[in-house]
Amino acid sequence: MRIFKRKLKPSNQHQLVLYYLITRSNVSMLDVIKDSLFYKFTTRLSDIENEYGEIAFRERKEFVNRFGHKSSYNVYSAYSKIQCEEIYQLYEK
Repeated sequence: MRIFKRKLKPSNQHQLVLYYLITRSNVSMLDVIKDSLFYKFTTRLSDIENEYGEIAFRERKEFVNRFGHKSSYNVYSAYSKIQCEEIYQLYEK
């Protein structure tokens, strides 16, 4: 069940984070940066979670970079898209 009957148009950084969690099944920093050059995704997600509790599941993915070193990154997915939509509405100004 979707709360929103209108198209989402984020008007601030917090809404942009929630937009990605609502509209995608999972998202990584690379996806966000490629899509919108938004580098503060994890910072704003942390702000939201400090205020409203944990809203995103983090899955650590490992890879080997071009120099042969192991590294990792997080892939985020919403626990509840409905909860994210409710929080999205709270950030409207």
